[in-house]
Amino acid sequence: MDKLKKKGARSLGGAKKKEYFCNYLGLLPFFILFGVFMLYPFLYGVVMSFTDWSVSSGKEGIDFVGLSNYQFVLSGEGVSSERFLTSLKNLCIYVPVTLLIGMTIALLLALFINQLNRRAYGIFRGIFFTPYVLPLFIGAGIWQWFMTPGTGQVATLFEKLGIGVGVDWANTAIYAIFMVVMIDVWHAVGFNFVIISAGTKDISPDLYEAAELDGASSWQKMRYITIPLLEPIMFLVITYGFISALQVYDIPWILSNNSDYNSIGGTGQVMLFPVMEMVRNVYLGTPSGLGRATAEGVVLMVIISINATRMEMTAAARGPKVKPPMQITTSLKSKSRNITLGISLDTSITI
Repeated sequence: MDKLKKKGARSLGGAKKKEYFCNYLGLLPFFILFGVFMLYPFLYGVVMSFTDWSVSSGKEGIDFVGLSNYQFVLSGEGVSSERFLTSLKNLCIYVPVTLLIGMTIALLLALFINQLNRRAYGIFRGIFFTPYVLPLFIGAGIWQWFMTPGTGQVATLFEKLGIGVGVDWANTAIYAIFMVVMIDVWHAVGFNFVIISAGTKDISPDLYEAAELDGASSWQKMRYITIPLLEPIMFLVITYGFISALQVYDIPWILSNNSDYNSIGGTGQVMLFPVMEMVRNVYLGTPSGLGRATAEGVVLMVIISINATRMEMTAAARGPKVKPPMQITTSLKSKSRNITLGISLDTSITI
C-alpha cells in the first residue's frame, strides 16, 4: 500500500513538473525577444561606453579607455561636456514643471468631464485624446507657427496679457523651455486624462451618496474619497510621465530646427536635452563620439533608475496601494455642527 502511495506521489510530482515545464516553455519566446532586443543592446552599450568607439572606427580600431568617457562628459571641460551638463540643467527645470502642470490639468479634466452625460463625455474624450495620436512633428510645427512673434495667435494672446512681449520664444531661455512644456502637456494630457478618468469610474457611487447624506461638499468628496482612491492610478501616470519627460527629444529638436548639429538646442542651448546631445555626438563622428554618447546614455539611465526607485519606495512606504477594507474617516464641518463621516469600503482599482 505504501509503495502504491509513493508511486502515485511520484507520478503526481512528475505531472506537475511537466506542467511547469510547459508553462515556462510558453514564456520562452518572450525571454528570447527580451534578450535580443532589450538586454543585449543594453549590455553592449554599457561595454562600449568604456571604449573609444566612433563612427569611423572599425571593429579592430576600438580600444578600451576605462572611465575616460565618463570623466569627460561630467567634467565640464570641452564643448561636448559643457553641452551635456547644460542639457541636464534644462532637464531639471523641464521635468518637474511638465509633471506638475500636466498632471494637474489631466486630473481636473477627468473630475470635470466625468460629471457630463455619456455623449458629451465621449465627445470631449475624443477632442482631448486627438493630440496624443497626432504625429508629434505635426504638433510641434503647429505650435511653432502659433508661437511666432508678431503673427502667431498664441504668442499674440500672451502679448496682450503682458507675457513675452517682443520675445522670440524659441530662442529665449525660460520662454523656450516653457514652450516645450506647453507642447508636451498639450500632447500628453489626453492620454493622462483617459487613464485617470478610467480610475474615477471604478469608484463606487455609494461612497459619494453616503458622503452627501453626511453633508460633505464637492471639495470634501474629492479630497477624502476621489483623490485617495486615485493614488494607484496617479502613481502610474506620474511614473510614466516622469520617464517620458527624461527622454524628451523630438519636440526641442524640431523647434531648434538647424541643420548644423553644433547649433542643435537653439541659441545658448536653451532647448538642449540629454538625448539630443547623444544624437549630436553620434552624427558628428568625432573620436570616441559613440563611446561618449553611450556614456551619456548610461548616466541618463542611472538618473532614471534612481528616481524611479525612489518613487516606488516612497509609494511603498505610504502603505499598500489598496487596503481591503480601507477605512476613510474624515471630520466634516456643515454649517454650525461637526459631522463625522466614516466610510468603510472594500474596493480595488484595476486598469
